[in-house]
Amino acid sequence: MLYYQCRFRRGAERTIAWIEARGARVGASVELLTLDDGPAWEVEAVAPTPLDSAALKQMQQLNRNSLPSILGKDKT
Repeated sequence: MLYYQCRFRRGAERTIAWIEARGARVGASVELLTLDDGPAWEVEAVAPTPLDSAALKQMQQLNRNSLPSILGKDKT
């Protein structure tokens, strides 16, 4: 499965996330897992280069490992 990084808007809110290719269309309404139960987000822009699920998982793990505080491994 391919994933695209997209920019989203919902009213005055903006965010960026990776979503499945099937929803990665400018103007599409998508539901993102968020901390609230607000309305759907509108896709505002889609990056041109997709990642497959294995590459996305590896990139996310590398990003998490670079931020030990969010993993409870703060070295201070």
